[in-house]
Amino acid sequence: MQPVQLGLMPEQVPAPPATLIVQLPAGQVAAALALLAALIARAATAGARPVVGDE
Repeated sequence: MQPVQLGLMPEQVPAPPATLIVQLPAGQVAAALALLAALIARAATAGARPVVGDE
């Protein structure tokens, strides 16, 4: 039996997000970022409210 070196990195590394985002339509990128910002804001405000009846 011979030793084998295992790696966790795939052989083909995907392109960095900055390179991929240039290839997408600007309108769709803006809409996706607006949705993401709204989700983050909603999660932040939901986490700030006290939970009633949790104790």
